[in-house]
Amino acid sequence: MVRHFTQILLLALAVCSCAPRSFGLEDIGRALEAAGPGDTLVVRDGVWNDVTLRWCGKADAARPVVVLAENPGRVVVEGRSSLHISGSGLVVSGLLFRNCTAERGAIVEFRDGDSLAGGCRLTECVLDSCNPARRDISYSYVHLYGRGNRVDHCSFTGKLNLGVTLIVMLNYDGCDDNHHSIDHNYFGPRPVYGSNGAETIRVGTSQQCMQNSRAHICDNLFDRCNGEVEVVSIKSSENVIERNVFYECQGVLALRHGDRNQALDNLFIGHGVRNTGGVRIVGEDQVVRGNTFLSLAGERFFSALALMCGVPNSLPNRYMQVRNTIIEDNSFEACRSIEFNTGLDFERTLAPEGTVWKDNTVNPVQTSSEPSYEELAAGRGASWFVAGAPDTGEVEEIVLKDSLYVFEEGMRITRPTLIRAAEGASPEVIFAGRKSQNMITICDGGSLVVRGIRFSGRLTPGRSLAKGIISTDENMVEPYTLTVEDCSFSDCGESGFVPIRGLKGTFAESVTVRGCSFEALSGDAINYAAETGDKGRYNADDILIEGCSFKRILGIPVQIARNGSDESTAGPYVTVRGCTFDDCCNKVRGSVLRIIGAQVLDISGNTFSGSGRGGYSIRLDEAPWEKITVRGNTFHDSGKILSNRTL
Repeated sequence: MVRHFTQILLLALAVCSCAPRSFGLEDIGRALEAAGPGDTLVVRDGVWNDVTLRWCGKADAARPVVVLAENPGRVVVEGRSSLHISGSGLVVSGLLFRNCTAERGAIVEFRDGDSLAGGCRLTECVLDSCNPARRDISYSYVHLYGRGNRVDHCSFTGKLNLGVTLIVMLNYDGCDDNHHSIDHNYFGPRPVYGSNGAETIRVGTSQQCMQNSRAHICDNLFDRCNGEVEVVSIKSSENVIERNVFYECQGVLALRHGDRNQALDNLFIGHGVRNTGGVRIVGEDQVVRGNTFLSLAGERFFSALALMCGVPNSLPNRYMQVRNTIIEDNSFEACRSIEFNTGLDFERTLAPEGTVWKDNTVNPVQTSSEPSYEELAAGRGASWFVAGAPDTGEVEEIVLKDSLYVFEEGMRITRPTLIRAAEGASPEVIFAGRKSQNMITICDGGSLVVRGIRFSGRLTPGRSLAKGIISTDENMVEPYTLTVEDCSFSDCGESGFVPIRGLKGTFAESVTVRGCSFEALSGDAINYAAETGDKGRYNADDILIEGCSFKRILGIPVQIARNGSDESTAGPYVTVRGCTFDDCCNKVRGSVLRIIGAQVLDISGNTFSGSGRGGYSIRLDEAPWEKITVRGNTFHDSGKILSNRTL
């Protein structure tokens, strides 16, 4: 790995017209004004905060001017910082962008204002954990403008916020027919975001679908890039995507807009992980050849192969009809789904036409051997970079004895934490603060397990009422997990007081509430419906509510929402099982369970007594493709079920 970087350094020195010169990072911009073809500028080691770097090359790809870190990874850029590469023939190598935030657009842009880059290169660089305070603030790591540029042997890791990791921009006259190369990079794990807009690579937009981009995306490793259904989203024409590895990615390579794109010799490895997919096709004259698809568990939009149904007279941003696709010499092994009419509905009615299926192999089991992960990763990403140490799994444990605990300040959970009752104890927790706070707030870095605690929302004279019991912070970028078992929540006398909830702009990988009781609440009991927009966003991916009792709830006992009809994600997955609801939400037009847009929903074995009488016991608003199971429930003097289909 070190030899690879040394070769780059020796090559740079070999083409120098003079000995390399050493500069501080802040001096490189001025030094480049005097530098010419073959010059090398060495950046001294150091950490720079809040810098806007504007570097312009005055060379060509054959004899570039090189900006080289003195020691790769020891030139560190942090804070509100960005790099703008413009001009021609500039190579930037060995920089580490760590914990940066972008004021707008991207951390690295191949332009400075309207001055675009041509024949420039970003190599052996790393962008790691460059996130804002909130996950719903959008920006990218790299925007690639101009023509003939290359991003190679870089590592992109730790992206948690909204926004595509790397975008090929086509919104200038000098950006089409670009022949960019994006090669030998490592795109690190990206968790499920919970809405559209979390692709790893995107080339163009729907409005640019007829432009010939001719970008080359090759030999990259996409490692568990799960942000949304489109890991790589091609929205232009005549691009080539080849020899990439998609490793356990919960998404697909999407030929989403544009024509004459080619997906060649890529390797998709799923290991049966939920929603791992292959190639999805829209448009004309697309080619899928020589790819290997192994143990992919995705269906529908996440299928190993999905040819979309089109929209008659489609606008550019919907679904053009699939025509004349060539699917040749591919191998599908142990894949759950291959579809030739994905998305058929009231709008998408045009089946694919002229499809050529030739010399493909489909096996129900996996017979091919896989390279090791180390083999797959070799030669991809910055050779000097090792990702951060994995979570050690250490959990802070707080044990409460058989006593009354009065919180004058709310607890802030910033690390994995277990709060539990001592053996045989039944501790009670109340809030008596001087200002309103949540009793427990999950913050970035935190995950929480709570067992055997009695929480009371009763007001302490002379003190403020708590805002809630278990909630998220208002500003979060990291996903979290929450498990609440054998706890009770009672006496919350304000409609805005919710025992368990996720706030807007926060996201849980999983929420489990099991064996808990909720009684005498004026507001909701469990609320993961804070995303009120129509963009398909939601607050938790997996939600399990099991064996719980709800009694005398004025609000909605369980409210979960994923509004809109966007299909970029596969969640939330919701199960409400074996619960009892007694005297809950009897107000006019109320509902006991109000669940909107769950992609997979199971409501089974529940009992409703004297609940939802002014409205519904179960109120759903589901799309035709969502998997809905409602069975084995019992209703006594309770409201009906409202659904878009017969259940």
